Amino acid sequence: MTNTMQASSPTTKQTQRAWPRVLLLFLILLAFARVTWQLGGKDLWWDETLSLQRAESSLPDILLGRLVMSDGFTQVATTDQHPFLFFLLQGLLLRLAGDSEYALRFVPAMAATLLVPSVWAFARRLQRGDAFPPSSPYWAALLAAVSPFFLWYGQEARPYALWAVLAVLSAYPPARLIQEGGLSRAWIAGYIALLLMFLTSHYYAVFLLPVHALLLYLWLAERSRVKAAIIAAGLVLGGAALAAAAFWFIIVAQQGGGNFPSISLSILGPDLLNAFSLGLSVDLADVWLLDLLFGVIAAAGAAWSLRSRRSLRNGGWLPVTLIAAPILAILVVNVFSPAYMNARHMSLLGGPFILLLGAGLGVAWRLRPWFSLLLGAALILGSGCSTFNYFTVEQYAKDDFSRLGNQLDGHIAPGDLVLIKPPFAWRAFAYYLPLATMTGMPGANQNAPTFGAPMLERDWDERFALMDELTRDKRRIWLLISGTHPYADLQGRTEGWLDDNLFKVQETTYFSHSSLKSALYLPEVPVYESLPDSLHNRVDAVLGDTIRLAGIELGAPATPDLALPVTLYWEAVTPTDRRYKYALRLTEIRDDGATETLSVSEREPYDGAIPTIYWDPGKIIVEYSELPPAPWPQPPDGADAEAFWARYRLTLQVYDAETLEPLPVTQAGAAETAEDGHTLILPCCPR
Repeated sequence: MTNTMQASSPTTKQTQRAWPRVLLLFLILLAFARVTWQLGGKDLWWDETLSLQRAESSLPDILLGRLVMSDGFTQVATTDQHPFLFFLLQGLLLRLAGDSEYALRFVPAMAATLLVPSVWAFARRLQRGDAFPPSSPYWAALLAAVSPFFLWYGQEARPYALWAVLAVLSAYPPARLIQEGGLSRAWIAGYIALLLMFLTSHYYAVFLLPVHALLLYLWLAERSRVKAAIIAAGLVLGGAALAAAAFWFIIVAQQGGGNFPSISLSILGPDLLNAFSLGLSVDLADVWLLDLLFGVIAAAGAAWSLRSRRSLRNGGWLPVTLIAAPILAILVVNVFSPAYMNARHMSLLGGPFILLLGAGLGVAWRLRPWFSLLLGAALILGSGCSTFNYFTVEQYAKDDFSRLGNQLDGHIAPGDLVLIKPPFAWRAFAYYLPLATMTGMPGANQNAPTFGAPMLERDWDERFALMDELTRDKRRIWLLISGTHPYADLQGRTEGWLDDNLFKVQETTYFSHSSLKSALYLPEVPVYESLPDSLHNRVDAVLGDTIRLAGIELGAPATPDLALPVTLYWEAVTPTDRRYKYALRLTEIRDDGATETLSVSEREPYDGAIPTIYWDPGKIIVEYSELPPAPWPQPPDGADAEAFWARYRLTLQVYDAETLEPLPVTQAGAAETAEDGHTLILPCCPR
């Protein structure tokens, strides 16, 4: 019996040593799976496209933070408010893996994943010094793995998750110093590298330099207090100089950093507590009791870590100080100028807060394991609900640029004008719009010019005069609005001018909580008493004794990424209470006599904005339409255009929008009637 027990003892010890690592690995994989699931599922929003713009820039521009904003007339060079490290990593990955949403968000996703082993190792270090209860590392790793805050910012192409993990990792080596009394050269080199990474990723890193200086002083003071004081003071003074430079650069020179005109603990407390507890995917008014529970548990962890001289000597004060120092610094800076933007810019507090939560649950485990499990279940359930909201509730979705792009895909044609508001969001629109790039910006497409509105660095009279010039003689004007940066035109004066001077056909908001909108304008109301004298292709065909196609004009094809402009001249023969759609096709008659369809447009007139039920007999309704992009046929140089286009045809059917019953051709006019009796065959004569 004894021999058996002795023989099995090493195996038992190996198992006991292995299971914590297996559990940690499981939590790391859980965090990775959670943060990478649907990583590319949500569209980029404005801030993320700033990251894209910086990451795809040249190396000097990445390092200097240079971003160029353009409205198509004026280019304005601005400087990003964040240091370069994150964008350098993102730029490297972008060049290796492309600029998909998944690739752009992979760096923050990895940072959010790395936070799990980081807080585990930090809590383990504090637990070995008796500053944390034994189970704290596992609770901390679990809460980091399911954190709603780090899900949100692990799936956003911004540096917030990276700041959080670097705040923890850079504090870990000096935390070892005060327990072990020394570090190897490799550890010291690693610490210097981590600190430099932190300082080159976030200006707020300077808020933690006094904590690092204190750690170094406590270590060096045992050898030489003078040397310790000099090194600690040098670190603090260097941080102060960097902080002063960042303050002048961001707050004074760029007027940034002031989302709140003034702050206090009564503002910071609830905002930060809710952010690092349940994240952004909840309403604070609905969950404040659960937020309070998070706060109480973290406070219990703080009380335990500060409970004795031994725990203090072994670093129990560190998590509390890592939270308190940045908050105190922000409050001090706020005395001179507003400096608090929102919780994401304070993401460096996330790791220490999770550490204190782990310690608090560890305290509860020491008292009653079942009580700790009950508290942990409440926190995880709240985190799960917030996670569910993040993935499913429209309120927490990002602007649906993809839907905007899909709506415009196949519609923008030569002769159209596209206005994007604000100009600062040009990279977001360029990423999702069917036009690859925009006029006045890299790789401009002159056939469908795009400009920013309101124009940069001009007074409103100049802006209105420019819009009048831009919109003159255009077939259609598309206004695309992203409200994520509304400050250039808070009063909506751009839309007001367009509403007053043009005819708005339709307006679309892409979901109930979206700031993304689009509107289609025409130079004037498209209803006339008669056909224009300039109309070349008069048709005068009647369908079902109800709808007359009086004429049609086809624009010349431009590039394959632009639609073919088509203008239809409609007339109601008699009043109708039915809504009708039409299908317009461009076909080619091949040499073997077979017919190939090149492009199809099927819709209600103006997509239902001016339906047939509102048409008055005797009035001409001019519809500026298009055929979706295709490899447009191009006559060879010197070829006879009329002979070239003789092999192409336009066909038109009109049908009931509800029953899908086609209207018969009752009068063909200048067109031909197909054998089915309800299809018009029109010659193709681009101009």
